[in-house]
Amino acid sequence: MKRWKLCALIVIVFAGVGLGLLYRYLEPARHFEMKTHPVVAAPSAAVSTAPPSLSRPLPDDTTAVEAINASAVLSANRPVPSAIPDKSAAFNALVLGLDTTNGQTARTDVILLAHVVPAEKKVYLVSVPRDTRVPLPGIGLTKINHAHFVAETHGGKKSGTEAAIQAVSDLLQVPVHYYVKTNFSGFVNFIDAIGGIEVDIPQDMWLSMTHQPLEAGSRHLDGLTALAFVRERYSLEDGDFGRQADQMKVMQAVVQKLLAPEKLTELPGLLKQAKKELIDTNLDDSDLVSLAWLFKDMKGPDIKYMQVPGKSVVAADPLVRSPLWYWEPDKERLKELVHENLR
Repeated sequence: MKRWKLCALIVIVFAGVGLGLLYRYLEPARHFEMKTHPVVAAPSAAVSTAPPSLSRPLPDDTTAVEAINASAVLSANRPVPSAIPDKSAAFNALVLGLDTTNGQTARTDVILLAHVVPAEKKVYLVSVPRDTRVPLPGIGLTKINHAHFVAETHGGKKSGTEAAIQAVSDLLQVPVHYYVKTNFSGFVNFIDAIGGIEVDIPQDMWLSMTHQPLEAGSRHLDGLTALAFVRERYSLEDGDFGRQADQMKVMQAVVQKLLAPEKLTELPGLLKQAKKELIDTNLDDSDLVSLAWLFKDMKGPDIKYMQVPGKSVVAADPLVRSPLWYWEPDKERLKELVHENLR
């Protein structure tokens, strides 16, 4: 055998072994079976709903931000509840989207918990409305998106992340293992960095954010249009449920773009860009690739969309000292939803 043939054979053998090892390491079911999932938040004991005691009454003209600063007693720096690491392959990942573009103190505009079962190639998505009424430590019953805002105002970005994750864990009574946090500008920048995405738009819609129509059919979306698309709910017949489906379409479109053959050589750089724009996550590069692999092959029946059940109410808010519109969770129905889908 000629020497070049022998070298070629050796290269092919090693490439095959390398691909086999890569498959074993990154294939979703195998990858997450080999991990001990961290527990970044576990349901804590009952939260006190007593409103914050202030040394003096707030003036009538106090703004919401001043009220929050004056009453910022949210224990965002308290230690995360201890929990035994979860060694099962299934895990919970929380997606937080902030309503800011330039780093100001922010509320959580998107709160989405994904219960991922890699072995079954299934994902159960629970959308938590940003106006969901929950008890926050030392504050009382207020909107869940205030958790991040108050904690970040008082203790910085890390405190904001921890408080938001803990609020979701307490609401759903499940542990949170992984999290991803981004903001509007990070989302827009990343979509533009990969050259936009192709999304199938099922029906004509109006994008409230950009005040532009989006026609049905296969459409190429740049970052700003993609952001307007995933935020839109007012022009959709099924409101938030439709928005959840659109958010998943965008996630799958991003995955399809990242794992396209012509993009594979760029994948390390794109992952670096993704982590830069995400702002904060405890997923490592191999986790992100494995999750992308999982989402790439998912079909409609593999993804179940849910929203926290409840009803609209108007009630006084202890932070802004005025009535606000809330989404009041139905505790019994929520307990059933969690039991049937997230455990």
